[in-house]
Amino acid sequence: MKAVILAAGAGRSLYPLTQDRPKTLLELGNTTLLERLLGQLTAHGVTPAIVVGWAKQRVLDVLRRSDLATRVEIVDNPLHDRTNTLYSLWLTREVCRGDDLLVVDGDLVLDDKILAEVLRDPRDAVLAIDRVRVMGEEEVKVVTGPHGDVSAIGKLLPAGTAHGEFLGIARYAAAVADELFDVVGQMLAAGERTAWYEDAITRLAVRRPLGTVDVAGQPWVEIDFLSDYVEALKQFGDPERAAALSAMPGMRRQLLFCPGPVMVAKRVKAAVAAPEIGHRELEFSELLNRVRLKLGKVFGVRNFHRYTTVVLTGSGTAANEALLGTAAIGRRLLVLANGEFGERLISMARHLGVAVTPLTARWGQPFDLSAVEQAMARGNLDAVVWVHHETSTGMLNPLREIALLARRHGLETYVDAISSLGGVPVDVEANGLTFCTSSANKAIGSIPGLAFVCGQRDAFEALAAVRARSVYLDLYKHFSYNDKQNQTPNTPAVNLYFALEAALDDLLAEGVEQRFLRFQRLARRLRRGCRRLGLRPVIPEPLMSPLLTTLELPRGFGAAEFHDRVKRAGYIVYGGKGILADRVFQVANIGALTVRHCDAFLAALETIVKDVPDAQSPHPGGRVRVAA
Repeated sequence: MKAVILAAGAGRSLYPLTQDRPKTLLELGNTTLLERLLGQLTAHGVTPAIVVGWAKQRVLDVLRRSDLATRVEIVDNPLHDRTNTLYSLWLTREVCRGDDLLVVDGDLVLDDKILAEVLRDPRDAVLAIDRVRVMGEEEVKVVTGPHGDVSAIGKLLPAGTAHGEFLGIARYAAAVADELFDVVGQMLAAGERTAWYEDAITRLAVRRPLGTVDVAGQPWVEIDFLSDYVEALKQFGDPERAAALSAMPGMRRQLLFCPGPVMVAKRVKAAVAAPEIGHRELEFSELLNRVRLKLGKVFGVRNFHRYTTVVLTGSGTAANEALLGTAAIGRRLLVLANGEFGERLISMARHLGVAVTPLTARWGQPFDLSAVEQAMARGNLDAVVWVHHETSTGMLNPLREIALLARRHGLETYVDAISSLGGVPVDVEANGLTFCTSSANKAIGSIPGLAFVCGQRDAFEALAAVRARSVYLDLYKHFSYNDKQNQTPNTPAVNLYFALEAALDDLLAEGVEQRFLRFQRLARRLRRGCRRLGLRPVIPEPLMSPLLTTLELPRGFGAAEFHDRVKRAGYIVYGGKGILADRVFQVANIGALTVRHCDAFLAALETIVKDVPDAQSPHPGGRVRVAA
């Protein structure tokens, strides 16, 4: 029996550990993943082994030190950075046809008993699965039929319908292995060069039974992320290295170029580990008061006897729902929407039973201020609500102009500044806003979990007469506890307050205006680089915020393929929502990103956009229009 070890994974999620070597050469005790696996195969009589990967000479140098090189054939995958396991398996067809075959992922660490079970199973084809694993997006999920045979396999299967996780080891009798290679060849001939080997298993399962061996309860780890590597070190005898890796500063799975959550500064992350304090003690009251005062400065409050801030444990949506579910009850709202998040405000208000007059524009289209004023002038309104930074398009909607119109017609103003506060001027007091919401994990640069409402004290006090739609999200109750008792009505996420204070201290030390300028410089740098690559924004630059750029997908890429390519390079960008789904991607420049990060991202992006997938994606690269 021959073994194929699929070892072409670059392991970018493990950088810098894998920056100069294949993932399969990670150390485990006094050996490497590859040497350990080869030793197990040899002990069970599985030889020779064919290793498919990259950095051939480095792999050979490692194997020579343990005299394994003579029992291994190295097959170089010259397209390792632009193909997946299907193509790697295909490269072994000439040396493997006609033989019984064991196919193993090169990043799999497993107990000997698992290997023995797979090898001694009498069936012609068998896959090792774990039926008790909790599975998410990254796991390769398996659906089995009534007799335990494979009926479907893949990452994209719903976890709720799967019966187990595929370990990445399977055995095929010679006839089945040859049939598998036939399926792989057909897929590659159809242009599926970026498909996974598991996609071929699904097609093979239609033709013949593929059995499963359940290894639940036995130790194994597939190493995709740093946490997996640490777990492998713990389980397989290297706890000291596991502890050292867990404590390593600067280890990062992904560089976040998404509009939230964002990369946070080391000081902010360190603040989460502050000593525990009781939330009903004076120390927490002092922390809460400091945070509220510093938040007020970022909101543009100058007279704290007129304006104040309230902090809630929850996402930005919690702040919006607290506002609409308390301040808007019994009132008539004009809700302006020109994107996903404006439309969410309409939906949320209606769900809460609030009388809503929607005024909508096409996504990415500026509000017609004359139409806004006409709607206000018709009367029968109490307040106007809108999103400052419409993240679905990256458009910055006006504050001052709409607030002036509202005051002219005697309307209160409720503004969603979830993704703009800390990145562009909001100035609730200068603009005379009634209430303004935001959250910690956007431009402020803290950790998700806290949200806030800044508003006029008189407007907060008036909420005492309102019966809120929610017990937990009663905005007046939160105001009353924050302002009158220096407390919160419910148990707060105490350590997130420490993190938020650290982020606010960083922002205020840098200077609010300097923070705005820094984000503007990063946005210009990214946009210049994207223009150079031929990437086109979906809205005119004068309408863009300096925090986020929404771009058409490169020609030939679908959203999922593009996201995965960028992620494999070590970066995270988000795709479009709603009408922009599978049409655009978004690049944010907030949080702890630096010029160096931006330049490295642009270099990776250049490599990706020049390497168009073979198979035509659903997105043809045509011009995206979001505004008339």
